[in-house]
Amino acid sequence: MNSPVPELTDVAEILRNFQREHIDKNSKLTVVARRRRILHSAITALGKTYFDWHKLPEVEFVGEMAADHGGPSREFFRLLMKEVQSTMGIFEGKPGRLFFVYDQADLDQGKFYTAGKLIAWSVLHGGPGIKALDPALFQLLCGQVVDLQHFEYQNLPEREVQDKLQKVLKH
Repeated sequence: MNSPVPELTDVAEILRNFQREHIDKNSKLTVVARRRRILHSAITALGKTYFDWHKLPEVEFVGEMAADHGGPSREFFRLLMKEVQSTMGIFEGKPGRLFFVYDQADLDQGKFYTAGKLIAWSVLHGGPGIKALDPALFQLLCGQVVDLQHFEYQNLPEREVQDKLQKVLKH
C-alpha cells in the first residue's frame, strides 16, 4: 500500500520539486538579449513560436562573448525583474511598498499578464521574483489574513484613497 505524498509547505522545496519534474535540462532555449532593452528582449523571447517554458534559457548578451554556464542567465533575470517593476508602468508607490496601478488600458493590453509571465519565467529558472510589493498586499495575494490595524495607509500612492481608508480604519 502506498503512503500518501507528504504535504509540502516550504515554497523553495515546492519550486525545486517542480523544476525537477518539469525542466528539461538537456533542452536549451537561446535568448538573445540587449542590456539596454532587457524587457523588450524578454517579451520578444516569450512571443517566439519556439518558446518553451520547460527548456533552460541560454542567454547571449549582444556584443558579449560569455558562454552561459549560469551567470548570464542570472544576470538577465536580475535585470529583467528590475525592469518589470520599474518600467512596465503597472506598479506605483514607494520602493519596497509598491501597489498595482488601476489602469484599464494596461489591463486590456495584457501588461499585467505579461509581467506575471516574465516573473514566473524568472522564478521557474532560478532567478529572482520582484521584491517590491507592499508586505500587506503580498500577504493578501498569498491568501493570508492581514492585520489591517497596522497597515500603513500612507504608503498608498493616491491621496484620495489614503483619506478614505483612514476614515474606514478609524471606525
